[in-house]
Amino acid sequence: MKKRIICLMTIATMIGATLTGCGNAEASDFTISKDLVDTQELGYSVPSDTMTESNKYIGENNPISSVTFFADPTSVEYNGRLYVYGTNDSEQYDAGTGTDENTYGSIGSLVCYSTDDMVNWTYECTIEVTDIATWAGCSWAPSIVSREKSNGKTEFFLYFANSSGGIGVLTSDSPTGPWTDPLGEALITNSTAELANDPVYWCFDPGVVIDDDGVGWLVFGGGSAVHDDEDGMYTGNCRLVKLGSDMISLDSEIIKIPAVYHFEANELNYINGTYVLTYCSNYEDRYKWDSYDSDEESPTTCSMVYMTSTDPLDPDSWVYGGEYLSNPSRYGFSFSNNHSHLQKFGDNYYILYQTVMLLDNMGSSASGYRSIGVDVIEVDEDTVTISPATMTREGVEQIKDLDAFSVNQAETAVTTAGITYFTSEDRTFITSISDGDWSAVSSVDFGNGANAFAATVRGKGIIEIRLDSADGTVVGNIQFNTGSDFETIVCTLDKTVSGTHDLYFVFGGSFVFDEWQFAYIENE
Repeated sequence: MKKRIICLMTIATMIGATLTGCGNAEASDFTISKDLVDTQELGYSVPSDTMTESNKYIGENNPISSVTFFADPTSVEYNGRLYVYGTNDSEQYDAGTGTDENTYGSIGSLVCYSTDDMVNWTYECTIEVTDIATWAGCSWAPSIVSREKSNGKTEFFLYFANSSGGIGVLTSDSPTGPWTDPLGEALITNSTAELANDPVYWCFDPGVVIDDDGVGWLVFGGGSAVHDDEDGMYTGNCRLVKLGSDMISLDSEIIKIPAVYHFEANELNYINGTYVLTYCSNYEDRYKWDSYDSDEESPTTCSMVYMTSTDPLDPDSWVYGGEYLSNPSRYGFSFSNNHSHLQKFGDNYYILYQTVMLLDNMGSSASGYRSIGVDVIEVDEDTVTISPATMTREGVEQIKDLDAFSVNQAETAVTTAGITYFTSEDRTFITSISDGDWSAVSSVDFGNGANAFAATVRGKGIIEIRLDSADGTVVGNIQFNTGSDFETIVCTLDKTVSGTHDLYFVFGGSFVFDEWQFAYIENE
């Protein structure tokens, strides 16, 4: 392949000039860096027989990540992006043998991904919860809410379970941190208020919502019945409390919600003046269901169900709504535990859930390492009813194209092969790159044309730019040897690329990859 080399002086001159376009192409400057370094002819190539297999199948949008095991989803919208958080199962996987069972005991962190198109997901960060809240031993099952402060800034409250022994909260002015521990201790344990005389089996799995009056509510609890007058149908382990105006204190008694067959995986939503509790049902026999006053069928084993109320502190106000998401095994996936979160984003409601889809794709003999998927769900806001949803490999449709002319993070992808993500100081990037590894971005809009490419990298290697498949048309490459410093390497493309394409970056060498951008540069 013939490569065209742009001298650094020419690039700088063209970027500084006023661009008028060429033909139908629109002029666009690079904004990725002020210091652009030319690609070099170093003789690097990607061996054609070393293409790495992905653990997430091409053409499938689930699970969210092909890199990270994470579970117990929760989410928050901020500035047009959806941020999804989950229990970092990868931490347990890395601590084990890679063939063992997930015991959750080594998990002290949460993972955050974000998107604005529901298909391309950006790895944002790993939140080292037990390093921040040093009193905690574990970090599971987060729930996040945000609100605008009087100064116009947004504050975020991230609740988490300290194993099954209590619930903590972190705060931040950003969805990605830095996070602080405002209490220096748990918000709730089995020694808190009414729980001291009436504990829950598991004091965990917080679900939090802020209603239209700005009042925060927290639901929690799980496990088996504790008292003699409780059983598999009325476990007595679902509790709710009103939060104080600071969102980090309690402002009511802790009440018991009569949630039938309640087991775990609590989340709260607020829709049209109604509080919506979702949770995972237990494994108990349903022989007592006929005695329950409901037109709904009994929930299937380990399914997601919901209840509604307009007066959450009144236990008798809670009404069972039915099952809206069955166990993953009902949809052709391996049986696993269940946790979901309901999220409205744009014009649609989405259901975020967990499966062991990624683990199964790997063909691993390990068990219980979960990954998060997303599908559309139908919610009637007028009647506050949730229709049964499904779990699929295909996932959801992309709601907008990705802009090729923006500066995009390398860790934004629909799927990847071979690589991992890492954060060091102020950068998050793709790492663990070997020959034949690659990353794919779905539906990238090149508009009327791009003819140049730039990427910020560190190390030695090559990035081939391919269209529409991992072995598709190569339209250019950058080659580099930056030593120990990050540099932004630029090249011209072999042809002007226009329209919308799936974009593949195919790697050779050993380096890290931070961000990228396309541009149209008019030739003099």
